[in-house]
Parts: sequence; structure tokens; C-alpha cells
Amino acid sequence: MEISIIGRPGADCIADEARVEQLLGMEPVSFSHRGIFTGKPETCIYSDGELVLKMNRNRRFPTGSVAEQWCRSQLAKEEEYAVYHPARIWVVLQIEGEWMAANLTPYMMALHQVDFNALPSAERMSLLERLLACYVDFLSRFNLKLDDGLSNFALFEGELYYLDDDIYPWDHFTAFTAMLGHWLRLSGKLGLDEDAWKRLGTVLKPLLRTYSSDAGDMVCEGLKDQIVGRSESLKESFLDTLCPRAVSVAAAKAEGQLISGEAIAVIADIHANLPAFEAVLQAIDARGISRYLLLGDVVGYGPNPKACIDLVREREMYCLRGNHDHYVAYAGDVRVAMGIMARRTADWTIGVLDESDRRWLAELPVRYRGDNWMAVHGAPVDKSFFNAYVYDMTAERNLDWLIEHEMPICFHGHSHIQGGYVRMAGESTQVLAENGVLQTREMEAALVCPGSIGQARVGNPVAQAAIYYPDDRGVEMLAIEYDSGRLIEDMKREGFPEELIRRIRQGV
Repeated sequence: MEISIIGRPGADCIADEARVEQLLGMEPVSFSHRGIFTGKPETCIYSDGELVLKMNRNRRFPTGSVAEQWCRSQLAKEEEYAVYHPARIWVVLQIEGEWMAANLTPYMMALHQVDFNALPSAERMSLLERLLACYVDFLSRFNLKLDDGLSNFALFEGELYYLDDDIYPWDHFTAFTAMLGHWLRLSGKLGLDEDAWKRLGTVLKPLLRTYSSDAGDMVCEGLKDQIVGRSESLKESFLDTLCPRAVSVAAAKAEGQLISGEAIAVIADIHANLPAFEAVLQAIDARGISRYLLLGDVVGYGPNPKACIDLVREREMYCLRGNHDHYVAYAGDVRVAMGIMARRTADWTIGVLDESDRRWLAELPVRYRGDNWMAVHGAPVDKSFFNAYVYDMTAERNLDWLIEHEMPICFHGHSHIQGGYVRMAGESTQVLAENGVLQTREMEAALVCPGSIGQARVGNPVAQAAIYYPDDRGVEMLAIEYDSGRLIEDMKREGFPEELIRRIRQGV
């Protein structure tokens, strides 16, 4: 057997070749679900209670020099990651003629072995908060993720370290929300009551903000889909702290009734076009409809953001947050899909809205999900729910998502294209409905867009909207004329770009 130790230059080594050989002469540790060590089937672990030698039996190299080069590269990455124990070293081994690599660290008790209820409350909370901070900090620095289980982290001499050898591709908080759901189910064993979960929400909120302004939304929406059994009330307390929502009392009461009953006005993409918005409201009032589902983008592109927000709030509409709303709410410090012209008008909007309006936009929900239909601004497959578009290239994937999640209909905005994409008898079809009715009852899945109130793209300046009839799942598409000249006067007065004015005139 040949053994070569690869450590940090100038650092004291925790073991020599003889100690490594001694460890390899021991019986490998047996894994169990709740045992001291956990690992993948291809992992072999040797431990004498002071040191842990871990080897992936499937990782083999053609020569010793290749193995050594790989270990040095791995050690350099781990030094940059700064989540592993600083004494961790790599070892190149030749065993029965084959070159392999293993790592060696001090023995550390993984967190899944910790009796959290035996810890003082402050220590218990500090441990979990530090784990969350470690995870999100790593994500923010590298856009990669650590493994999420408690068994992958350990506390040693007051410091928290990552144990898993592997670093994983970013998954938009899918595994992270699953971890939080697991913690909720283990609340009793982790000593987490309602106050503790509220504190975790308070701590996690600014941590997620260091990654992106929509990270909290992704975590909240992902966690809403987690089944946590008897800990559901704890989940709600956590979500209320992590992502408070500005939903009026009337709208909150209406939310549970959106899936059935009387007709609902479905509108989207007002884009601060007050004359168009008022014309749509007048047409809907004439039909005696009082319930609204607004799919986002109250602001952006247009010159009347404050007046449009006031109308939405006065009517107590159930309103989602769009990408323009999000950009304005977070003063441009965001990762959203917006072009140069959109950003220019959004930056102007930031300057004319007060803090309360921007906070209201920030606290709008990003998704509505009922028993048999849902609503987003952008696309159901998008974890942010307001960045991605539903169009020819993405419709198939989004319809697949609806089928997989047994969701027959999804309303969305963002594309400004009135109509929908439907799946029937396994075939997908685009349906462009103008002043017509789209019947979705017999469809396997339907993606439906009501068009845009403020910036319809049909070749002439009209305001688009839709009426949804929940009982028979019919969608009536509307195109309503409005005074575009009044809008253009406001745009000119505020110095809006001629290109945006031309788009209103031409309906493009």
C-alpha cells in the first residue's frame, strides 16, 4: 500500500502515513438511518473515535500523479469554500494496484445526533440559525448548494462545519424548503415552538435577501407545498414572519371562494395606464361583477402608478406581484427579466411612489393556488413565478407541469398575449381568443392569459381583460376601447420616451 498525504502548505498535519494505514486496517463503519455516520452506498468510512477517514470507492485514478493533482485541486476549492474543518486533508492511496483518494478530518458529532431539547434555548436557536446562515452564505458566494440534512453539518469546538464531500448544483431552494418542512415535522425533537419558528423567520428573511430579493418568495411558496402534519400552525407562523402579505381583509376572505361561485374578473398588466384601467372597471361594473383576480404588474411602462395602485386597493382586489411591481418594490436591486426601456420607466416609478406604496407592492403574493386552479404572473414552472414567460417555446413544459400537479387551469399574465395554450387528448394547441369564450372544462390542462390592460399588443390601443366562470370553467375574453390620447398626454408631460408612446399608439 502506498500513502501520500496532501495538506495545506505550511499547516500542521493531523495524521501521518502510519495513522492512515492504521485506520484503513479497521473494519469500515456501518451506516444506518439514524446512526452516527450516514453516507452513500459507495462511501467507505473508517474511524477510531478521534479521526474519520472517508473514501469514495467509485473514485479511481489511472496514476498516482493524477490522483494527487485531483486532491490538490479539491483542497484548493475547499479552502475557498471555507465550510470544511481547516485541518481536513486528502490522502492518495494505492490499494491492490488501484489509485484512490480519501479525506481525513477530526471526528465531529453530526447535528442529527444532537439532543436539541437538552440544550439551553439560546444555544439551540443559535445552532440552527448558524446552519441557515452557512447554507445561504455559501449559496450567495458560489450559486451552488450544500446538502441540506442535519447529518451533513457538525459542531466542533464552537464552530459549525460541513461534512459532506459533495457540493451540488443550485436547485432554486427545492431541497432547502424540503429541509425546512422536515424541521417543522421534527419541531418537538428540535425544541421549536411557535416563538422559535417566528424567530427563525426573522433571522432567515435578511439572509435570503443577500442572495436575491425574490428568494424569500421562493422559499415561502415551496414551503406552502410541504405537508407538515400537526405542525401546520407552526408553518403558518413561520411564513407570516418570513413573507408577510399585504392582502386586504375582504380579499383574504374571498381567496377561499375564488375556486367556485360567481364570475370573477381576471385582469393583468395594468402598467400604470389609468384610462385603460378605468375603462375596464367600468365594463366589469356594468356586468355586476365585484370579484377581481389581478395577475400582477400594476406599475411599469405607464405614467399613473399611484392612481392605479389606489384603485386596486380601494377595490380590495386579490392582486399578485409582477416583475415590474417587484423591481419597483425593491428599488431596482433585483434579478428580474426586464429590458432597458422597462427599467427606465420602472426607475422613474420608484421616484414617484412613496414608501407605503412600495411596501405594499413588496408584500403582494406571487402565486394563488386553489383546489383546481392557480394563478401566477409569469409561468407555473418558474420558482419566482414572475420572471419566466408562457409562449410557444415554453408552453409544453408548463402544460406538463399542470398535468403532473393535477392542476387543470392556470391563469397568467406577463406575455400580454390574450388567449391560451391547452392540452386535449395528449395534444397541445395555442388558442387565441378575441372577444370570444374559451371553454376549459374538457381540457386536460389550460394556460390562460387575459391579455394586458395597459399595453395590449394587438395592433390598436385597446384594454384587454377576461371573465372566468368557475362553475363551468369558461373564460370570456374582452377587448375594451379607452381614451389613449389622455394617456399619451400624461406620458408626454412626464417626459416618457417616444418609443413607449409609439407602442401605445400602434398597440405593439
